[in-house]
Amino acid sequence: MKKLVALLLVLCMVLGLMAGCGSTAKPAASAPAADGGNAGNAAAPADDSPTADYNAGADAPTYIMVSKTLSDPIFIDMYIGFRQFCQEVGVSCMYRGTEEPTVEKEIEVITQLIAQGVNGIAVIASDFDALEPIMTQAMAKGIAVITFDSAANPASRVVHVEQASIDLVGRAQMQSALAICGGAGSEGTIGILSAQPESQLHADWCAAMLREVEDHPDDYKNITVLPIAYGDDLPDKSTTEAQAMLQNYPDLDAIISPTTVGILAAAKVIQDLGSDCKVTGVGLPSEMAPYIDNGICYDCYLWNPYDQGYLAAAATHSVATGECTGAVGDPVTAGHLGTLTVEEYFDGGTQVLLGDPLRFSTENIDEWKTQF
Repeated sequence: MKKLVALLLVLCMVLGLMAGCGSTAKPAASAPAADGGNAGNAAAPADDSPTADYNAGADAPTYIMVSKTLSDPIFIDMYIGFRQFCQEVGVSCMYRGTEEPTVEKEIEVITQLIAQGVNGIAVIASDFDALEPIMTQAMAKGIAVITFDSAANPASRVVHVEQASIDLVGRAQMQSALAICGGAGSEGTIGILSAQPESQLHADWCAAMLREVEDHPDDYKNITVLPIAYGDDLPDKSTTEAQAMLQNYPDLDAIISPTTVGILAAAKVIQDLGSDCKVTGVGLPSEMAPYIDNGICYDCYLWNPYDQGYLAAAATHSVATGECTGAVGDPVTAGHLGTLTVEEYFDGGTQVLLGDPLRFSTENIDEWKTQF
């Protein structure tokens, strides 16, 4: 009996080995590490992950969406749209970024992608100027390079994909903060909680907010706007900065945060402290709905992040195929978004503009909170 049991055990082991050797399961593809580490040791996201790679075949071009930080959920929504376009046109794609929103980490990721010989990169820039050497290196290797969401300087890209008018979005946030204080001529104190000081998008939004104040002195004559605080698009630091703002200015009326990470952190701090302060800024309706419902968030602004990522992939493809050279008047064929036209951008380069921003408030939050 013992010999029979032993024989059966051996037989099971042999069959197990044979099954393993004959398995047709495909291993996860190697890809650049999210933290900029050894590319060969990093597994791609699981197939059911929102950030899963899409493989269109061995001969298909590969486009990469490069995020300045993986901590912001809006970038994942953008990648879903990015991947949708890539699937529609039959190209492979990946989402890569870093845990730390620093230019050094983003340069490491782009360096790895150049070495891999990818065909296109769409970059959410962590710094306006510091990425220029690595981005120009990528273009010199024949890689299609665009920026979106947050631009790098014109020399670093072929074209930039802008989600909405920067001036319009920046001014709208300051106008909402004034409404929180009671409207034109009212007294009040407004704080601004931005992302990294190196982020050109956020710097431009903040500049538009301050232009709004300068252009309407009578409306803001009794309003104090505090020095800009920076949460670096990190939840913990944004929370700390919001706490400090409310502790130093207990009568603060409004916090503007032009970042989805910052506005959520500020709303949570206000709720935890039981403050009467309100928030406005750039926010995801799914995240800000509870705070709009309870009155902490007066309103927030955004655009369709799926369409934003979709257009970024379309622009990458348009550059990679030679349809778009980045010149004013060039077309960008963008699937269900139609054909858009390249136009001048205020930084001296060119852009493709997605459209007008969306405003979320008590009037429409129930309609949008399940969308993104």
